[in-house]
Amino acid sequence: MFTLRADTLAAILDQVAPHRFPVEDDDHNRDVLVLDSTPGYLHAVACSDRALAVARTAVTGDVWTAPIAYEDAAALRGWLESSDTVTVEHVTADGHHRLTFTEGTAQITVPAAPYASHLPWRSLLRIVLGARDGASAYGRPVQLSADDLSQWLKAGERGEAIEFRSLGPVGTLVTAGPDFLGLQVPHTWDGPVPGDGWSPSLRTRRFLFAGRLLEVGARYADLTGTVWTVPARPRAGEEPHLVSADAVVLPISQVLAIGMFLIRLPD
Repeated sequence: MFTLRADTLAAILDQVAPHRFPVEDDDHNRDVLVLDSTPGYLHAVACSDRALAVARTAVTGDVWTAPIAYEDAAALRGWLESSDTVTVEHVTADGHHRLTFTEGTAQITVPAAPYASHLPWRSLLRIVLGARDGASAYGRPVQLSADDLSQWLKAGERGEAIEFRSLGPVGTLVTAGPDFLGLQVPHTWDGPVPGDGWSPSLRTRRFLFAGRLLEVGARYADLTGTVWTVPARPRAGEEPHLVSADAVVLPISQVLAIGMFLIRLPD
């Protein structure tokens, strides 16, 4: 449970909300927005067939992940308009997860979407940030403000791809199809290097058990070739359980009694 300003929560929802699968897409399993809480940050995550977006705000909270349907996310966003400071609580009852947002006597409860497939956004962004340094060798980054971008949108309103190409100190060359050419003057950027400071958010949750380093959400193979996943970090003194691809749940001691060892598989 934690408390944060309603406009702060609304802001991170707004930042990622445009990135969703087309509404005409029949696969509703992917039409979700993920709220992911760690001890230091609350993340809002959205994904489409062309983009992945993650926004965060600092909180002091518990560890949980809750995918919620976009319709429920929109209802929450509307509720936040008349709120000031809200308390967020993640509740599990009868195997179902839900999020409760409270301000005084006002409250909205949003159910988690149990049908949503897992979104490995941390792994994806670690790969992107890992490639960042190598990519920088190809030229200067293009830096545009939201106002800059909005002014170029009309250039591609007939479906043309809008390309932004850095010209170094000259500025940014903008093209859209064969009949549009533009130049955006360069910005000075005094902020942090993109991606710096995100390591706490992208770090997966690891723990030691009986001398073995295990990672929540990671996949492991045993001697028999069975693939297991670590679904959650155990409480103090508890034995971790593993889940197979066939949804078999076993304590790790039983898995090791047959499989002998666990080998970490790549993400």
